[in-house]
Amino acid sequence: MTDLQPDEAVAPDGSWEPWDHSDPFEAAIGMIFRARDFVPGPEEFVRIGFRVATRNCNFLGGCHGGLIATLLDIAMGRNVLAATGVAGAPTMSMTVDFVRGASAGEWLESRVRIIRQARRVAFCDALLVSQAGTVARANAVFSLPAR
Repeated sequence: MTDLQPDEAVAPDGSWEPWDHSDPFEAAIGMIFRARDFVPGPEEFVRIGFRVATRNCNFLGGCHGGLIATLLDIAMGRNVLAATGVAGAPTMSMTVDFVRGASAGEWLESRVRIIRQARRVAFCDALLVSQAGTVARANAVFSLPAR
């Protein structure tokens, strides 16, 4: 585990577990969680959660937009990996719309939809939500390796 602040590693209840991929970039932002009892559907295969820490906030006191985009990219990417079984699928393009801010201590969760899988690409969209409502939405295209 990295140098976490006390409020970072706390999920809202027992239905979340740490999801460490030994990724140094992810370790730098804080602990990412996976919904333990999440039942995959035809469009969403995994759900992530994240507690915003003070170190994730910008000088205005809100969660940095770059981190929000990162969380959306991670959520969509992990869904693509789960759906396709590939080892890696780089993001080809991604757009993000910021709907409202998030503050330190706020719990964020993903809602992902894989729209279409083709032979070499996967199309997704996602929401990042909290108890206060939608924080951001995104859509992305991921490159699938030749199989």
